[in-house]
Amino acid sequence: MRRRMVETNLKKNNRNIEILAPAGSYEGMRAAMNAGCDAVYIGGSSFGARAYANNLDEDTLLRAIDEAHIRNKRIYLTVNTLVKEDERLEKLDRYLDRFYERGLDAVIVQDLGVLHYIHRNFPDLPIHASTQMTLTMAEGANLLKGYNVTRLVTSRELSFKEIRAIRDNTDMEIETFVHGALCYCYSGQCLMSSMIGGRSGNRGRCAQPCRMSYQFYSENSRISNDEETYLLSPKDINTVAYIPELIEAGVDSFKIEGRMKRPEYAAAVTSIYRKYVDYYLEQGKDKYKDIIKSDIFNQDMMDLMDIYNRGGFSGGYGKTYNGKKMMSLTRPNHSGVYVGDVIKAWKGQVKIDLKENINSQDVLEIRDGEDKGYEFTTKDPMEAGRVLTANIGKAKLKPGLKVYRTKNNSLLDKICKEYIDQDVKQPIFGSLYARSGDRLKLTLKSNNISVTAYQDIVQEATKQPMTKEKLLTPIMKTGETPYYFEKLDMDMGDNVFVPVSWLNEIRREAIELLQEKVLHQYRRNLKKEQEGASTTLGYETSNILGETDNLAKDNIDNKSMGLSVTIQTKDQFKAALEVPEVDGIYVTYDMIDYKDILPMAEEAVERGKDFYLVLPYICRLSLYERLNKELPPIIAHDNIKGFIVKNMEELALVKSLIKDKPKEIILNYNMYVYNKEAYEFWREKGISHFTAPVELNYGELKALGIKECDMVVYGHQPVMVSAQCLYASTSGCIKQKGIISHNGHLVDRISKKFFVQTNCDSCYNIIYNGQSLSLLRQVYEVKELDPRNIRLDFIFETKEITLKVIKAFANAYIHNKNTSLGMSDKTEYTTGHFKRGIE
Repeated sequence: MRRRMVETNLKKNNRNIEILAPAGSYEGMRAAMNAGCDAVYIGGSSFGARAYANNLDEDTLLRAIDEAHIRNKRIYLTVNTLVKEDERLEKLDRYLDRFYERGLDAVIVQDLGVLHYIHRNFPDLPIHASTQMTLTMAEGANLLKGYNVTRLVTSRELSFKEIRAIRDNTDMEIETFVHGALCYCYSGQCLMSSMIGGRSGNRGRCAQPCRMSYQFYSENSRISNDEETYLLSPKDINTVAYIPELIEAGVDSFKIEGRMKRPEYAAAVTSIYRKYVDYYLEQGKDKYKDIIKSDIFNQDMMDLMDIYNRGGFSGGYGKTYNGKKMMSLTRPNHSGVYVGDVIKAWKGQVKIDLKENINSQDVLEIRDGEDKGYEFTTKDPMEAGRVLTANIGKAKLKPGLKVYRTKNNSLLDKICKEYIDQDVKQPIFGSLYARSGDRLKLTLKSNNISVTAYQDIVQEATKQPMTKEKLLTPIMKTGETPYYFEKLDMDMGDNVFVPVSWLNEIRREAIELLQEKVLHQYRRNLKKEQEGASTTLGYETSNILGETDNLAKDNIDNKSMGLSVTIQTKDQFKAALEVPEVDGIYVTYDMIDYKDILPMAEEAVERGKDFYLVLPYICRLSLYERLNKELPPIIAHDNIKGFIVKNMEELALVKSLIKDKPKEIILNYNMYVYNKEAYEFWREKGISHFTAPVELNYGELKALGIKECDMVVYGHQPVMVSAQCLYASTSGCIKQKGIISHNGHLVDRISKKFFVQTNCDSCYNIIYNGQSLSLLRQVYEVKELDPRNIRLDFIFETKEITLKVIKAFANAYIHNKNTSLGMSDKTEYTTGHFKRGIE
């Protein structure tokens, strides 16, 4: 836990690398700051993506902002959840205004409506684009320019090369997760917790189904085993060894994950990253290569393992695209550190051959299988090489079992003493002037800020003149203030007398003046900034999205709407062509042969149907370059009506390619237009057609208004999009066997099924809800919402099933006929969130 602090302006590299620490509480914030972070990200009472953390109330957060600034640190507030229209974004005014005026350094935002609203109403507040925005390229991030977005938090899946490409193409700061938990799904694209239990990760309420046990099947054959069942649980990442590569890639802020963890975790991890970032910046790459081979480095990595690891660590995606080595398949929580083996077991006792030193009050776990074991607390310290005898009660254990330490008590005590029990103080420089006939004067300086306090006129001594030591001692007593004197100069006469009370008073006054001046530079005046400017919503609240009035049933029945279908196979395409009621066919770009796209478009148009291309969920550098080559001839063709885009990078590319061509762009539902302010953001970008959010219920969709929307009423909905591959994590990579795409399914502990689709060409997995959405019986409610189109999404369906489903929905929604999909088995279909919604 050694830490080396080096002032940034003294570093040879002259780079300001921020260590950004998590804080789930005020104590966590203090611990991280004491350990050397430059900034903390923290949640308040609302709008944060960790709704179950010990978030700060308003008064405590205001105090935290001041404490951070006095310490020359920064506070970033998480406002990174999606906000429903009926929750009213105006509440952000009441939530943010005091933090803004106090000097909050930045907000972290996912919802583009929230971004749009904050930019207009809090003009000087920097905005950081959350990793939940799934930004993978500068082209996507640059769409946020003009909204005071100063920083993007990259998707965790990016390689060093991809981060470098972002650095070369944007002037925004780059923040990247360097340590801690890793989601299986691209952040911002996960609906699994939402679909299973209504706890949406996009709303800060993820139930972490990725840390549960599953079995994986290819067709009807199980290819996972009984020992490795946590198939969606990645190891935590640890990138200390890759600090040079991260800095050279252009990362400005090293973000540590862990707002749900204890202050000791934040302090321990922060101190180690502070130490090694500073070492690299001061000593350079060659010496860094040496230090990571040292015993000191190995001990620091062991400390990180002791604090928290999940089956060890991976180095993240910087150099590794995916794979089994990145997964914690046998245990989803803290794995601890291997410390020994059971060599003998008999009634009530075991003997353990220790491989590591243990401490008093360590917690050890004897594992019979990775996820099962007997836990006990040690009484006395003991060195490696000795044999520990432990009482185990009635537990039945056997020789050969592994023993792990899940709590290193000595390490935790050390962290507490160094970073939690007392605060690290800030250095100040002082100058005391004490000459008879002049006023007593104390000047303090800190971080280019200077203040001076005065007292009465200094008198000549009538008896014993004061010594320099007697003058300085009271001044040096900074007590419980956040400061200590790095240096205190004095200009004093030969024969002076100053009462000690004057010295104490001038010290207190000078420190108060310094604090006031430090904090004043951060203060903002919101009312002054908003004089003459609207502080309300950026649009008229009536019918911007075509809110539906209450209509009589006859009028509802007579409402007309388009019918669009999304297809992934040629058989599904043929089925869509056969149904005259189908107005538009949305063809999934990466599931159809490129050479077949234009012939399919021509055939669709000949049959009187609009033809759209559905672009992939994730667009990274290699795919972007491919699309940049393949899309121009497609865009030039009149038979292509438009595109359904699923990310900012594709949107930027398509907009740059279509220029003034009459092509339509439709935002998919994973672009999350949850409120009218988000719609206004997109209207400013020239986009007016989007897809209704699948997490909103009927009432919330009605409040939003979806007249210009597609609305998905059928289909297996994707719950995860992942750079990982379930085949690679179990039986091995199938691309190496010449397979381009393959399907399988997951089964959870209660036999719930999830379909899995691999795309080996672009190397990603999509996991779908095993129950298909069907709003076939909700015709009246959907028509009352009055979407522009209803949309049917087909994934694995055969031609026969596709045809049956299309005809059923055409009869129900267009011809007002009662119809059925054979829904006697209620477990086969779901109404999704249309009835229940999300938390």
